[in-house]
Amino acid sequence: MLRCTGLYEATLPAKVTHELHLGYDERVKSRLAAVCTDGTAVAILLARGSVMRDGTLLAADDGSVVRVVAAAQPVARITAATPFTLMRAVYHLANRHVAALLAPDHVLIEPDPVLERLVESLGARVEHLQLPFDPEPGAYGGHSHEAPPRTSPDAAATLGEQLSIEAHRERLAALAPEREAARK
Repeated sequence: MLRCTGLYEATLPAKVTHELHLGYDERVKSRLAAVCTDGTAVAILLARGSVMRDGTLLAADDGSVVRVVAAAQPVARITAATPFTLMRAVYHLANRHVAALLAPDHVLIEPDPVLERLVESLGARVEHLQLPFDPEPGAYGGHSHEAPPRTSPDAAATLGEQLSIEAHRERLAALAPEREAARK
């Protein structure tokens, strides 16, 4: 079994030795066992949060290169009679953080009866097809509603320095009531 633990940079020339067809739900997993088109078993062990896009090249431990191909899968193709109607449908899908593949005259999403009824209620049409699905990656490469990690001026301090700083802060906080009383 091939073990793929890294990604090749797109600019690096690499001779592809295997091809792996995966649906979108498989390409968003960082841990996966699969079988290449030539029958070779592969274990994918990537960094958490990695997404394999159509054309991603995986580096195997033995030097092999595995190309990931977006496999055909069930999709809902959304179209509309006017660009404005399609834009309204896309707005409502984006507001719900739906993975979508955008094209000038249509949008592809994974089938979802609730979302399909929503866009139909806005005047769009829905058609079910089997196509490769490689949605937009998002503006930040990933998406989270979590606040960014807080950085403090003490972040670069050694552990000993951080403990000393914290001890001084605690001592100052404990003295605060006494200093306040002395001011009165």
